[in-house]
Amino acid sequence: MEIKFYGHACFSVTEGGVTLVTDPFQEEIGLKLPTLSADAVTVSHNASPYNNVDAVEGDPKVFSWPGEYETRGIHFKMIHSFHNQKEDKEQLENNITVINWANIRLCHLGAQGTKLTPEQLEQVGEVGILFVPVGGKGCLEPKKAKEVIEQIEPRIIIPMCYNTEGSKLDLNSRDAFLSVMGAKADEPLDSFKVKRSELPEDNSKLVVLNVVE
Repeated sequence: MEIKFYGHACFSVTEGGVTLVTDPFQEEIGLKLPTLSADAVTVSHNASPYNNVDAVEGDPKVFSWPGEYETRGIHFKMIHSFHNQKEDKEQLENNITVINWANIRLCHLGAQGTKLTPEQLEQVGEVGILFVPVGGKGCLEPKKAKEVIEQIEPRIIIPMCYNTEGSKLDLNSRDAFLSVMGAKADEPLDSFKVKRSELPEDNSKLVVLNVVE
């Protein structure tokens, strides 16, 4: 399985010639989305940083609503959650996406802005790879992201939704999250390749990816 990062919450995950793209963004956020082709696209939040499905080639199936789905050997569970806190006047909806593929369970938190409820945690289950927003400004800020990581206890942590070069979104830096975690990530990778047998058994591993242009 190979994972690449294109900025904000957009990743591609490829396994056995099948590709999934998460949360393709509209370029009004200041980042340039490269030409992507996929078999499936997931959308966590109906806003410009997450919902540019028309930019993805290949006539992919689009999953943007809570429920359980399957395509091309990928099993999806889209779990309803919220982008912002309960005390806000209007709560905005979000999908937590759980993906079972190639014997690995991935969880993409999308634009999640709150800790998970016990019911959501039960639905998420045991996670091999967690994509977690860390930049705040509606999504999880660094300290809250750490709390959610401690809730889920994934084997691999991949941060997202933080400030990157060119972004017009007012987000915290990746380093702010690393500081809160008290960790230094390995050198950022252009892509991350992993098999089920290579997931760490005891401790969580932090993986930082460069933005692919």
